[in-house]
Amino acid sequence: MTREEARAIAYGDRETIIEVLLQLSGAVDLLTEKVAELERKIALLTRDSSNSSKPPSSDSPASKPAIRRPKKSRHRKPGGQPGHKGTNRDLVPTEKVDLIQEVLPESCEICHKPFHPSVDGSRVLGNYLRCQVIEIPEIKPNITEYKLRCVECSCGAVTWADVPPQARSGLGPRLAALLAYLTAMHRVTRRGCQELAKTLFGIDISLGSVCKLHEEVSQALEPCCEEIKQALPKQEVLNVDETGWKSMGKGIWLWVFVAPAMTFFTLAASRGAKVLKGVLGEVFGGIICSDMFSAYNAYHKGTRQICWAHIIRTLRGLKHACRSPDGVRFAKWMLSEIGRMFSLWHAFNDGHVDRQSLVKKSVPIRARMNRCLQAYELSTDPDVARAARGLLKHWNHLFTFLDHQGVEPTNNSAERGIRPAVQWRKICFGNQSEKGEVLTARLLTVTRTCIVQRKNTFDFLVQSIRAHREGLGHPSLVSLSR
Repeated sequence: MTREEARAIAYGDRETIIEVLLQLSGAVDLLTEKVAELERKIALLTRDSSNSSKPPSSDSPASKPAIRRPKKSRHRKPGGQPGHKGTNRDLVPTEKVDLIQEVLPESCEICHKPFHPSVDGSRVLGNYLRCQVIEIPEIKPNITEYKLRCVECSCGAVTWADVPPQARSGLGPRLAALLAYLTAMHRVTRRGCQELAKTLFGIDISLGSVCKLHEEVSQALEPCCEEIKQALPKQEVLNVDETGWKSMGKGIWLWVFVAPAMTFFTLAASRGAKVLKGVLGEVFGGIICSDMFSAYNAYHKGTRQICWAHIIRTLRGLKHACRSPDGVRFAKWMLSEIGRMFSLWHAFNDGHVDRQSLVKKSVPIRARMNRCLQAYELSTDPDVARAARGLLKHWNHLFTFLDHQGVEPTNNSAERGIRPAVQWRKICFGNQSEKGEVLTARLLTVTRTCIVQRKNTFDFLVQSIRAHREGLGHPSLVSLSR
C-alpha cells in the first residue's frame, strides 16, 4: 500500500476504513499464530537432555554451549596442576613376582670408571629401588583330548564310553564366558567375537559356534535370572524405567528393575502395566520410584516416588520454549523452590541435618510449591496448565523420599542401570529372534547385578557355565540382597 492509497482510505468513508482494519487485524492474528508455531518448532529442535526427556546420549556435541573457564583457571595448562596429589600403581608384593632381575649401574656417575665388583674392589650395597613391568604372557589355549574307549563285555557286547558333559560343546567354559562377557560388557558383535578368538587365542571358531555358545550361556543364566525375578516382589524399594529396543525389525521395550543389590532386565512387546504385573505380581507392596508414565499410575496404587529429575527437565523445557510469560514465571518459581529442596536434601545426605529436621524444614518449601501449582493450573498457556495439574495430581507421590529410608528423590539408579543397554542399542541392529531377546535380558541382568555387588562378572559367568554343564547347583546373586 502506498502513501496515497493510505490517505485515500483514511479520508474516505467509514466502511472502507472498518474493512481495512478488519483485514489488518485478521492478518495480525494469523501471523501471531504462525510466529507462535515457529517458536514452538524452534524450541523442539533445540531441546536436549537438560530440558526434555531425551537421554544424554542423544545430545549433539555441536549443540552444547561452549563452557567458559572460570577466571582462576584461565591460564592453567592442561593436566595435573602444582600441588595435585598424583596416583600411582602400587607395586606387587615380592612373593607374587614371577621373575626378579637385578640391574647394576655400568659406571660411576662421578669418575665414569666402569664397575667390575669382583675385580676392582667396588661392592654392591644392600639397599635398592624397585620398579616393575607387568606384561601378559603369550596366550596359548589349553587343549584337552578325551579318548573314548570301548570295552567288550564277557557276553560279547561292545560298549563305547559317552562324551563327558564338560566336553560336549568342544569349547571350554572360560572361552564361552569370555565371548559372552565381551558381548554384554563391551558390546562386541558375534563376528567381533569370532575375530577376537582367532586373533588373540588362535582359536578358529565359526560364527554358528559363537551363537551356540551364547545360547548355552543364556541357558546357564536362566536359574539365576529367574531367582532375581522372584526376589523383586519382596523388595521394599524398586526403581523402574523403560526404553525402546529393536527386535526382528520391530520396536519393543526394554524394562529395568533396580533394587539396592540387584538389577533385572526384561524385554517385552508392551509398554503397559501388564509388564509390571508379569514381573512384580498383581500387587506390589513396596515403593516404586519412576517417572509419571501412565503405566505406573495404572499398576501401582501404593506408595510411589516421582522422579524429580524428570520434573526439572520439564520445567526447563517450558522456560526454554518461552511460549508465554506464564511459562517463564511458572518455571522460574518452581525451579527455585526445587533448588531449595535439593539443597536441604544434600545437607541431609552429608549428615548436617537429621530426618526430623529435614521433614520440618521442607514444610514451607512444599507449601510454596503447592501455591505455585494452584496459581498456574488454570493458566492460559496449555503446557503450563498441564504441567501444574499433573504435579497436583501426583502431589502425594512427590515427597516420599522425605519420610522413607532408602528412597531417592530421583530415578537416577534406574537410568544409570539402563544406560549401557541404550549405548548397546545405538550400535547394533537389535535382536533377530526371541532367543536373542532372552539372551540380551539375561546378560544385562547378570552383568549389572555383578557390578552392583562388586563381583567379578567374568568369574561368575564361568561358574554358571560350569554348573550348567556338570548339572550342579547354579551360583546365586540373590543371597547378598536379602
